[in-house]
Amino acid sequence: MVRKVKRRVSCLPKATYYKPREIPMCDLEIVNLSIEELEAIRLCDLLQVEQNEAADMMGISRKTFWNDLQKARQKVVDALVNGKAIEISGGEYVNSGECKVEFFCRDCGNLWESPCGSGRPGACPSCSSKSIYRKGGDGRGRRLLDNGYRCPKDTKEGTKNGSE
Repeated sequence: MVRKVKRRVSCLPKATYYKPREIPMCDLEIVNLSIEELEAIRLCDLLQVEQNEAADMMGISRKTFWNDLQKARQKVVDALVNGKAIEISGGEYVNSGECKVEFFCRDCGNLWESPCGSGRPGACPSCSSKSIYRKGGDGRGRRLLDNGYRCPKDTKEGTKNGSE
């Protein structure tokens, strides 16, 4: 029996489920995407890292990386085309802990990083304000864009709305 090498993963997913809109989860078939398969797609397709370099970053051979990438792409396409949910979990990986999440304080303007997976800070480390946002979105409907804040339900981008 061949022992599977644990892949190095530098960033854990911010969400672990994706599903088609307005279809109850109990009515959906679920495709499981492993953490290392997601990392292969992230490196190659999102960050556009060359496959040789991506394989080195994950601590695996180029062939193994290619196999993981193809399995991941197949699963994502199957879910998108056939209306299935995607669950991201499991796998054989080691978290390298390189990923950082940026936070921004609306009150004092402080911008800081926290390690991925450490959770949302309770307050700004500079002024103790609780009016903090994750840069790019915090999963709670708040978004910090380059031109201001907005709620995803707002139609105008860049609207400053403190009551989100």
